[in-house]
Amino acid sequence: MTQKKATQILLFSVICIYIWLDHLGAVLLSAWFFISAGSDAEEMEALACKEGLRLAAEWCNQRAILSTDCSTIAEILNSRDLRRSQLKFILEEALDAGDRLPLWVVTHSKRESNGAAHELAQLAKRTKHSAVWRFASPVCVEQIIARDCNHFSEQ
Repeated sequence: MTQKKATQILLFSVICIYIWLDHLGAVLLSAWFFISAGSDAEEMEALACKEGLRLAAEWCNQRAILSTDCSTIAEILNSRDLRRSQLKFILEEALDAGDRLPLWVVTHSKRESNGAAHELAQLAKRTKHSAVWRFASPVCVEQIIARDCNHFSEQ
């Protein structure tokens, strides 16, 4: 599946950033949420993936690419092998949410290719609130989203 045929979801842990793009790269929904409960970075990323897939199923019920910078979480979600994971219950919820989408895949991306997520995380830290934009994103990340999309489609 190519980026042109799916919605893309970019994530950033702790402050969870979600950006849903259509097959042309237009923003369908962008949001950030604070996740305060979690024992380590891997658990925070699992919670972020679960929430991202839940929101995607609820708001943008289209084919999706979940892009995470945590290779362990990406591997577990792709294999669906939760037997040895301490995050089994969180990841089961993520899989259930993803299965409500017509089709979805998980990719591992380098943190550097999530520039928009990083910029929105910095904005979230400064403003200290959660936000959702429908068919829009903050002006400060529009060019970064376009660059991230191009980088993602080249991978």
